[in-house]
Amino acid sequence: MSNDEVLHRTGLFDVSYVVHKRRLGLFGHVARLRSNVAANLILRICTKTRDGERPLQEWRRACGRRSWVHQICRDAGETATEALLLAEDRPFWQTIATAGGFD
Repeated sequence: MSNDEVLHRTGLFDVSYVVHKRRLGLFGHVARLRSNVAANLILRICTKTRDGERPLQEWRRACGRRSWVHQICRDAGETATEALLLAEDRPFWQTIATAGGFD
């Protein structure tokens, strides 16, 4: 069974809404992890990079590729640092993640 068929049967027709909601939900979850958890450390490094700090050479991705943090910024309409701060407040971040109205 395809993903589209599952979405159709469950009534979730707007796939882009589901993708945005899940992406923002995961970002919020990782942002709230303990500060010594590897995923949280990496997210904070990527956030700093997105907001202008130069990344280490080995952290660079191929030209033309959009980072996950870049997409989160587009979805949330915030800078990476602001999104990270907002995500730490779980109830507030859930309102952003479920708001809809995405591009």
